[in-house]
Amino acid sequence: MVFADENEAYNTYNAYAICKGFGVRKGQKANNSKGVLRRCTFVCNCEGHSPPIPPHEQRDVYRTVKRTGCQACIKFKIKDGVWEVTNKGILTSMTGAGIRATKAYSYLCDEAGGSNNIGFTLHDCQNFLQTKRMNLICAGDCQGLINHFNYLQSNGSNFSHTFQLDEEQRLTNVFWSDGVSKLDYESFGDVVVFDTTYCTNKYNMICAPFVGLNHHWKNVLFGCAFLMDETIGSFVWAFRSFLEVMGNKAPKTIFTDQDHAMANAIRTVFPNSDHRLCIWHIGKNATQHISHLLGKPSFRDKYWHKVLYHCESEIEMESTWKAMCEEWNLGDNKWLDNMYRLRHKWCPTFGRDFFSAGIRSTQRSESTNSVFQEMACKSMTLSEFVIHYEKQLEKMRNTEIADHFEILQHAAEVYTHVIYRNFQAEFLHVLSEHVLRSETDGPLHTYIVGTGSSEWKHIVHFCPSDSTISCSCKLFEMQGWLCRHALCVLTNVAKVTNIPSKYILKRWTKVAKQETYCEDVAQSSHHAVKSKTLRLKRLMQLAFNVMNNCAINDVTEELATITLLRLRSKVTKKMNSLIGNDHVDFLVEG
Repeated sequence: MVFADENEAYNTYNAYAICKGFGVRKGQKANNSKGVLRRCTFVCNCEGHSPPIPPHEQRDVYRTVKRTGCQACIKFKIKDGVWEVTNKGILTSMTGAGIRATKAYSYLCDEAGGSNNIGFTLHDCQNFLQTKRMNLICAGDCQGLINHFNYLQSNGSNFSHTFQLDEEQRLTNVFWSDGVSKLDYESFGDVVVFDTTYCTNKYNMICAPFVGLNHHWKNVLFGCAFLMDETIGSFVWAFRSFLEVMGNKAPKTIFTDQDHAMANAIRTVFPNSDHRLCIWHIGKNATQHISHLLGKPSFRDKYWHKVLYHCESEIEMESTWKAMCEEWNLGDNKWLDNMYRLRHKWCPTFGRDFFSAGIRSTQRSESTNSVFQEMACKSMTLSEFVIHYEKQLEKMRNTEIADHFEILQHAAEVYTHVIYRNFQAEFLHVLSEHVLRSETDGPLHTYIVGTGSSEWKHIVHFCPSDSTISCSCKLFEMQGWLCRHALCVLTNVAKVTNIPSKYILKRWTKVAKQETYCEDVAQSSHHAVKSKTLRLKRLMQLAFNVMNNCAINDVTEELATITLLRLRSKVTKKMNSLIGNDHVDFLVEG
């Protein structure tokens, strides 16, 4: 946009600001070497931060405007007296607040009365924001992220990552996925939700997780991407990176938000996948476009929810939509017109021939949204976000395990914390192990266990009558806790809820140091032990356990003291009675 002079430029921006509820003041100006004005900035009156008021002046000073650091602004370059806008300050502020570039551009077009009046295209908008983001990303953060990914890849966890750089070798896009996510995709990758509604780091890059649904009706994360923009090229790169990491296995169905560039990318990379629009995102978008109607039950319940969830035939959908538009005079609503053109991608009537695993339900995206909203922080570096992502991923997996496997709760009760973590890490892989084949020979059952794609298979022998189990990997024999292959048979086949006692080594339990006296007595009861050293050892072990328990509080300490004094008196009397008789050797040996 161009203006004839400073007054016209200022008045236009000020009129816009008044409509939106903020004030404007003139900011910095820059002159050339001849003193002629060449650049000027108008800012929000809340730009910057107000200096603190000394305590002794606080009663006398009242500020009509409190500066809060608002960054809304507009910049001009002046040439031959003509003022031309050079900085998309409003666009930057909107995207900085988490509004996607396409929606921010659409809003500005509406404000200007059409794209012809705005002075730049959507492509210009995306290029502008991409350049701004790339200039922000510091080299140290990029290197830190690469180092972290290289570390994860080197620890044998089957971790994968890939980067995309521009012509100047600057980071533009990132994708990563760990080994468990790949195994989850192998089992549950028939339906995928690709969500780009999160901007969760200091560079305002788009966070785009690939989400699925497992056999316990829980969300699982297959991988995640950072994208610099929402162009077809970025989406094609993300989808191809995902496809390559997942062994070129495309999903049967992919759910996304309503985005034209994303739809084009899906047709390019996943031509045989059914592209559906997520109902949850449609509901969110509806609050922005028809919010004045959603609060009315006669519209929401009678029409809107019916076309979203309940129409069972094309005829019913068409008639309901027509009646809705006529009764509420919606013929000129552009958003609804577009939704109608896309009805084959979201209306349940047109999706009955495609497998969706129930992901069209709004709870799928809501639960994922809550996970990423917990991580959302505008000050996070890329490395910090990835670490938070890993913690949330572990939390989701632990919740999944705890919800459905009592055997893990049993492990937490008996094992020490460190050993429980080792057992838990092994048990986590049960989610990706499957019984591929089984045979029965009398009381003995033999199972071939593996992940499906891996060449490594393991043989597990199980006898249900006495819960005896063994595996060819020999993990229990080497380390003392059951392996993932044995646990797969126990939990998925035998439906065992507790670890069989013979496979709980006492040395790894919380009571490893307790009650050893009884064990020693049992071991020595069949032969005479006349060594004073061994007798002292057994008594010391028992005494230590008793003293350790009695030292918990004053009551048990007093009980122990009284009992020990009585015991000492009895032992002294017994020793005196034994002196001079046949048992004297018992007293003096050693």
